[in-house]
Amino acid sequence: MKKVLFLLLLISLFESASAQTILNSFPIELKKSSSYFQILNAENQQQDYFAFIAEKEKVTVLKYNSALFFKDSISIPRPDKNFDFMVGTTFSSDGNPNLYWSSKDYETIKVYTFDFKTHSTSSLVFVNDFEREKVVDVFVAANEVNIATITPDNQLKFTNFSNIGKSEYFVSLSSNNTAIENSKDNVFSELILENGITVIDSKLFTPLYIGVAKVKRYLNEKEFILTFDYKGQTTVFSIDLEDFSVEKQLFPYEKLAEESKSNSYLHQNVLYQITANSEALSLSAIDFETKEKIASYQANSKDEITFKNSPLLLQSESGKTRQLKKTSQFLSKIDYGNVGLTVYSSPNYNLFTIGGVREVASGGSLLLGLGLTVGGAFGGTYVDASTLIENNSQSIYFESYFDTNFKHVITPFQPLYIDALGDFLNKNHPSVQNIIPYQNYVILNYYNSKTKEFVMRKFEDISQ
Repeated sequence: MKKVLFLLLLISLFESASAQTILNSFPIELKKSSSYFQILNAENQQQDYFAFIAEKEKVTVLKYNSALFFKDSISIPRPDKNFDFMVGTTFSSDGNPNLYWSSKDYETIKVYTFDFKTHSTSSLVFVNDFEREKVVDVFVAANEVNIATITPDNQLKFTNFSNIGKSEYFVSLSSNNTAIENSKDNVFSELILENGITVIDSKLFTPLYIGVAKVKRYLNEKEFILTFDYKGQTTVFSIDLEDFSVEKQLFPYEKLAEESKSNSYLHQNVLYQITANSEALSLSAIDFETKEKIASYQANSKDEITFKNSPLLLQSESGKTRQLKKTSQFLSKIDYGNVGLTVYSSPNYNLFTIGGVREVASGGSLLLGLGLTVGGAFGGTYVDASTLIENNSQSIYFESYFDTNFKHVITPFQPLYIDALGDFLNKNHPSVQNIIPYQNYVILNYYNSKTKEFVMRKFEDISQ
């Protein structure tokens, strides 16, 4: 009996240390080529959790209750070959899901409604005209699916699909009345076309190579927020998703003595800005609503960075990490790349990843480990993200811990969900997967081809 109890204790400690637990599994066999596999997940207002699993010949919808216990399922044939992938889901007032399929060019959208009371389905087709437009974003918010495009006259157009039909809304991203001299009205649409829109999910850990993007999108149920880091300031457009009105705000960077590079990151209603060159670095926080500066921290090339909690690190795309001994080395290297920062709220502190990403002349695929947590970097935790980005890059960064008032704190590192998740994916390589924040943890939804099961696995941060 003592041996059994000891074994159970070891298992419990292992689960705690790895911060992962299997929540549920469902027997299902996905046939044909894995290139047809796709998983989407969503939660309705009744707090039922759904998994939409597609293969070449069929689509299966699994329904779970709020405690993630299996309730029901429906399977239907996959749409015809004109529809390439699932783009999102909405829900009817009774909680039944609507699944949106799209053609490769988004010209045709097909919506399936699943009725779990009668186990029946119905469908509706929408035809779009995007021939002269550029699709720049697709997202779900406020129980609606939106396709954002840039029109020939440089407007941002939202094609909106909901339970009541299809609507179109046009937004002008004007550069008038800014500090940018001789700017044209289409400057921001041009920046989107040149750089794309980088999606930020504040509930998930964001690696640094994503944080250095110049055009970022933040989303909540009521607002679509675009930030542009360009010409001496962060320009923010907040677009109301109910009436598509626009509010524009300008946040100038802190100035350094020499020419510098800057970037920003919006997190929990605070805009954080970094400005750096080969001689100095500044990190500041501004209240997004009042525009009042909360605090700022400075560092120079001759001294230690007083607000860092990790060594100065250089991580290559192969996953190899080495330490930089001097602040001057760190600043000179990020000065040759794109600077940026990311912020993630753990149970113990706000984790800042601060630095830059630069291109190097080496081969291989980029790993999500670039800019990953220090515990993950030195513990061998890496996630293959070659499907997300193919550039040959190096991340040069350090980590800082701050409290919710942006005060630097000295505290031991605590493992995050991303460390255990990265280790799991690196070892198992599921053929299809989806990651979704749920309650106070993250769910990895994936297909286990060995056991022929759909699996939901929980990953969470470890608190002190």
